[in-house]
Amino acid sequence: MYSMKQYDYITLSKALGIILVVVGHFTSTVYMPAYYIEMKNLIFSFHMPLFMVLSGFLFQMSLRSKPDKISLLPFLKKKFNRLMVPYFFISALIALLNFALGFFMPVKRSVDWRYLVEILYTNVGGSAVFLWFVYTLFVIFAISILCMRSKGGIFILGTLSLLLYFIPLPQIFYLSFVHSFIVYFWGGMLLFLLTDRPKKHYSVSYSLIALLVLVLAYLIRESVPVGFTKQILNLICGFAGSYMVICVAYISQDKSKWLMALGKYSAYIYLLHMAGVYMVRVVFEKIVIFTPVCYGIALVAAVIAGLLIPLLVTKNIIYRNKALTFLMGGK
Repeated sequence: MYSMKQYDYITLSKALGIILVVVGHFTSTVYMPAYYIEMKNLIFSFHMPLFMVLSGFLFQMSLRSKPDKISLLPFLKKKFNRLMVPYFFISALIALLNFALGFFMPVKRSVDWRYLVEILYTNVGGSAVFLWFVYTLFVIFAISILCMRSKGGIFILGTLSLLLYFIPLPQIFYLSFVHSFIVYFWGGMLLFLLTDRPKKHYSVSYSLIALLVLVLAYLIRESVPVGFTKQILNLICGFAGSYMVICVAYISQDKSKWLMALGKYSAYIYLLHMAGVYMVRVVFEKIVIFTPVCYGIALVAAVIAGLLIPLLVTKNIIYRNKALTFLMGGK
């Protein structure tokens, strides 16, 4: 039998991951210091693969080696409510906001009928660009459950994931993201199967090795042209960085209980964090003091706002309204 308590480090991994997401999303079109650009690029090499690994880990745990007992349609309905309902809800809110702002200031993309139709099947970009993960994860869940209902499902999924990783797919229905990230989801499933004795798999030494591999792969990747080698290096960065974060979470889980709330609410933070980040970005660009130190201060403020505002909104507004809870993917 499994208990969620023994996997608290997965929740903590979500917390560390969502912090990295907020850090990486504080980008300004006016000024970004060199240190932040390099840090952001390194974070981007593994922070979303990390969430795919964690999703695959939890998916495999939910199967409990009995995929034949999971009903397909109820599973897809649950994932649709959990992922696609908030995807459409947040997309609609962003569209409404962009439409209103369009009367007073230039926006990244004007809202028209094409914008509203594209929300159904592709990434509209602009303020809603971060929602790619939600739609992609739903498609990956659908592919994965179909594979796992067959004998040797994890082998089938793994083979498909590796093939798709090297086959470019069109952007429609976020398949271009599926091709890049489903392999990490499968990797998370494998990781769960290997963690019957976590102490043997997560340690300080392993986290340092993973960090070294990440940095080396990242540095080599920067000098390699687009092609097969770069894809392999991307894969190494994604898995090494993910494993490093999970190791850090495991060895520090008893010392970081205050972070557990961030992990618990990571989905809500992901959907709402840009509100806080954008507020700080507007203030930073209005102050017009563009120095590395000032940017660092603004970055800290953006991270605090990007984490704290979603937490407050979730606890004090969303959770107190059944309709909002449903629209945000909650029960």
